[in-house]
Amino acid sequence: MTNDSWEELHRLYAQKDWVKKPSLFAVTVKDYLPKSGHILDLGAGLGQDSVYFSELGYQVTATDLNIEQLQKVSDHVSSVKAVDLLQRLPFDEAIFDVVYAHLSLHYFDGQTTQNLFTDIYRVLKPNGLLAFFTNSKDDPEYGQGTQIESDYFDIQGTAKRYLNVDDAKRFAHSFKPLLLDNMGETYKDSAKGVHNLIRFIGVKKS
Repeated sequence: MTNDSWEELHRLYAQKDWVKKPSLFAVTVKDYLPKSGHILDLGAGLGQDSVYFSELGYQVTATDLNIEQLQKVSDHVSSVKAVDLLQRLPFDEAIFDVVYAHLSLHYFDGQTTQNLFTDIYRVLKPNGLLAFFTNSKDDPEYGQGTQIESDYFDIQGTAKRYLNVDDAKRFAHSFKPLLLDNMGETYKDSAKGVHNLIRFIGVKKS
């Protein structure tokens, strides 16, 4: 998806009521967070989860490919930064206590996805927490469009990867799972009857 496409999608989402509250996954993650620390939010979108974590007392770096909409919450978080997840994360080693990714890690081919998980491991402190939320192979969209590679499809111009629990475990093999299931929900997808997205929360292995 291009930068302009993300900008248009963010403008569409900005009109929805659910952007005014934290995601269901963010509320779940809250119970696993350290008492304090620095959270890196990858693909923060409109920033509602970044703001939520900031209001809980955490230092938050909110990132996205396009940050036009994200700039609107810049006064409520520690920093806002444009980050292309196709590139190496522009951060030093072991500086974040938590890396959080809500529906932002499933747009890439297999090798790029694995490289991204390796880079997330690099920027996390020892015993740092990774929390991510992705598409599921149980999604009605799975198998639609043009297949690019296994479980990875071009659907109306957007490349999307679909995972199951075993896939999440494989990509996040450097992390010890604390929560791993296919029971995730979003406000948007719940309205369509989708209640089985992939949830992962885990600790960086030494």
